[in-house]
Amino acid sequence: MSCICCQRNDRIDDLRFGVCFDCATAETIIEEGFDMYDNPIPKIQGMSPSMSKLYAILKLYQIK
Repeated sequence: MSCICCQRNDRIDDLRFGVCFDCATAETIIEEGFDMYDNPIPKIQGMSPSMSKLYAILKLYQIK
């Protein structure tokens, strides 16, 4: 079994409704502007709020 969103299977223990915690966090960042712990996503100087959200998601997936 793997996450229905990212298809990773290294997070099987964290699946909730078929989605891993990282993907649930990314969805919350996109939708609400907060992470799963209700921490706001900071606006990074020189970036729009949307770009700051993207940056947070890339860090979440260890791409940035």
